[in-house]
Amino acid sequence: MHRLLLLACLTLAACDNGGELFTSPDKDFRMKSIEAIKDNLTFTCKHEVIPAASPDTDVLFHYARWLQKNNQLKQDPDTDLEIARLYRIAAENGHYKAKINLQIGSMRGRFILRGHEHLRFSQDLIDADVATGYYFVSVMLKKGIADLKQDIEMSLRFLRKAADEGSAQAQYEIGDALAPHDKAPDVSRQMRRCAAEQGQGRAARALGVDLKISKQYREALEAFQLGVAAGDDSSAGRLGEGFRGLEPTDELYYMDLQEDLERAERYKTIWRILTRYSYANPQVPEINDILPLPPAKLPPWDGKLQWLEAREANVEPEKPSPELIKRLTEDLKLDPATGRPMPGAKAFSQAHLSAGHCLAGSRCPVSGYWRVAEHDTLRSPSGRPIIRHFKEGDVFPVEHMRYYQDRVWPLPKRLCEGPVQVMWRLA
Repeated sequence: MHRLLLLACLTLAACDNGGELFTSPDKDFRMKSIEAIKDNLTFTCKHEVIPAASPDTDVLFHYARWLQKNNQLKQDPDTDLEIARLYRIAAENGHYKAKINLQIGSMRGRFILRGHEHLRFSQDLIDADVATGYYFVSVMLKKGIADLKQDIEMSLRFLRKAADEGSAQAQYEIGDALAPHDKAPDVSRQMRRCAAEQGQGRAARALGVDLKISKQYREALEAFQLGVAAGDDSSAGRLGEGFRGLEPTDELYYMDLQEDLERAERYKTIWRILTRYSYANPQVPEINDILPLPPAKLPPWDGKLQWLEAREANVEPEKPSPELIKRLTEDLKLDPATGRPMPGAKAFSQAHLSAGHCLAGSRCPVSGYWRVAEHDTLRSPSGRPIIRHFKEGDVFPVEHMRYYQDRVWPLPKRLCEGPVQVMWRLA
């Protein structure tokens, strides 16, 4: 935490001199961002580089990601716990993509990650020159979460730093802020193109629309092609319409293209697939082999996409063995059941002991001993505190309690006994 605050000060100086999760920025944030970065609009495209992981941690990561893909529609909480466990163990052993996926899952409400853990994992990313670390801190500062006080100005400076260091999402968001013609549209195009080259589909689409409006049709065509490669269904739909020989009066889809119905139908086929699986983050990296831009001729195509073929095959990757889990958790003193650091571990923190009260029916945020919160009108039948051990993700139960029930005045309260939706607190 101390390092992060120091970094914030350093970033403040760097940005002045030169320098919701994964959604479009809101209007107020977008307007303020223009003011925060107007002092320096120079941008040099940089792509994010994520350090390679060890083969052992890759086994955990790939299996967790496979479980996650298969749980996109089911959204089974128990499966989410196993996914988080594997990502955690991999992350604690230096797997940077696992650190990223774990934080994204937490911000989307699928995994339980505490504030100090967000900060620690983000700092790890920053220390490894992974730009997404700066982006995560920007999100935390914007929303005032993860033990950080809300600070919009500092959030914007971290966002700019993330863009400069190669975060495609940050490049897209700042590009969106600078897009209006009276702001910095040229810099916006640079950022959007840089993000699109890294697979940010919305940036590619926004760039294509901007260029089309400016009648830079060839550049717009190339931008939309990047969008299709990234899995953006709207980009595929626009190209599918554009190749139908439209007249200039069609302001939405016209791009000065000769009619090519075979191309149009191929884009339409791809559009259908991308639309159907939009929730699963589809991609078409082989788009230039299926649909090279004119004047190149169309090669034969069997109508299949690599991404869809792999998804339907659903080949299960290597499953982490108990021996591998033991090897990756023992030296670091991680709990094999959750992946969390245990007492004695370098990354162990007692910050979670401040966990709030939890209502029966909710899920346990942290493994440990919990007790029923009693008061003057609510007691256990035995008169002794009710203390139970729960694992992270367990559902807190109702408890058989004695309680007083109000009656119509002047009748006194009635002593009752039965199941009560009690509050649990960490003991």
